[in-house]
Amino acid sequence: MGGGARGGASALFAVAWVAASCRKPEEPDHFGDRPRKPRTLRGSGGPNPALPYVFGFGIALATVAAFLVGFTPSTARGQWEERMLAAGYGEFEVPVVRVSGEPEFVPESQDNSAYHLTDVVVRVPFAAGPREVLVEGMYSASEPLAPGAKVAVYYAPGLPDEPVTEHDQVEEGAPFLGFELGVWVWPWVIIAGVILKSQMEASDLHWLRRFRPVVHLPALGILFAGLVLLLPMALGFQVAGYDRLPAFIASLTPALALTWVVRAS
Repeated sequence: MGGGARGGASALFAVAWVAASCRKPEEPDHFGDRPRKPRTLRGSGGPNPALPYVFGFGIALATVAAFLVGFTPSTARGQWEERMLAAGYGEFEVPVVRVSGEPEFVPESQDNSAYHLTDVVVRVPFAAGPREVLVEGMYSASEPLAPGAKVAVYYAPGLPDEPVTEHDQVEEGAPFLGFELGVWVWPWVIIAGVILKSQMEASDLHWLRRFRPVVHLPALGILFAGLVLLLPMALGFQVAGYDRLPAFIASLTPALALTWVVRAS
């Protein structure tokens, strides 16, 4: 899910919160704007027990989603990767036509075994026809590469003008759902959601749902500011030389918005 999609979802949730609050039946208020616990009405069922889960896990998820925008590739990078994958990007074996320059020998050390780095010209069978391409610093262990050897390179058969490299340049699959992210990030989302939920009571949150301009408009302003801070990463431009820093700041806005609502209510 990209930054724009997360921003759109956040905006939709904010509008839905306002709409749901405005549609909630008004009860007579004989004590002005003073907070009060909701009165259980016949047939109303009282406070919704799902509210602590919605607020607790919703805030944790929104915070992490905004935080992850700072680690996602730029829009231009994402479009380039999509174009490469659509053109059949992957790993292929190609023959070495000739060696360019002298191979570099890297002696054995504590961190690695001895190996060679060789600049080679390979013949790549692009869809539009074969083409000779220079690939710099190809790795080989025992001996330097020589003409006729087979080497594995990454390229897109349908895009002959794009790079041919020894290492993979395209991250296939959504980072948001990656295995590493699932192991290291999502458990913390669940833990944060459980902690936040444990600090909330449905009866306390019930009256927060009713939209009051003096309380909720500033909160919506904070959320809107968070969406604006996500735009540099989502649209691929910089503000004062930064694009990822605003996304990290935006990750704080869901908690700030709820803090404002609680303190102002």
